[in-house]
Amino acid sequence: MISFDEYIRKIIHLFSLIIPFGYLFFITDKYIMVQILIFLTALFLFIDIARHKVFWVQSIFEYIFNNMLRSHEIKGNLTGATWVVIGSLITIIIFPKPVAVISLIFMSLGDTAAGLVGQKYGKHKIGNKSWEGFLAGLIICFIVAINFPFLPLKISLFGALAAMIIELLPIPLDDNFKIPLASGAIMMMLSTPI
Repeated sequence: MISFDEYIRKIIHLFSLIIPFGYLFFITDKYIMVQILIFLTALFLFIDIARHKVFWVQSIFEYIFNNMLRSHEIKGNLTGATWVVIGSLITIIIFPKPVAVISLIFMSLGDTAAGLVGQKYGKHKIGNKSWEGFLAGLIICFIVAINFPFLPLKISLFGALAAMIIELLPIPLDDNFKIPLASGAIMMMLSTPI
């Protein structure tokens, strides 16, 4: 059974789509987008550190967000939201816009689908993930790839597959960081002539 707080967490996670769509349609200049994300990364890191060291920040943060946090986030690790901005910043810095945008969409939509389906229907486990979640995320990422016109379809599909494989593997990095970087790296390798 998925808790109400988990649904809220996933809805908040979907707001990360603002970054790739904002970069694609509104803040189209890479330099300006990077400057915005540097500011957001610094802000999120400050809040993440302050919520453990400054009493009034801790009180407000716990009141609003504690029910949505994972146990490792409560114990002191960075929140998923902080990893979203860090992963987005690095992804946009190192990849061309089409690769960065689709990688970040895979992270937002694929990871959300994998998490919700995996928690509700996941019976066949791999660590704390499931094959059911993997397949749900993969289907969503394939749909994104098919409808994303800025890259060749084959490259987008391999990026989608890479995104969900890296989400499934028990690598001790946050999904919001490793998904866009892994899928972006695969798409760059496939689109670069040898």
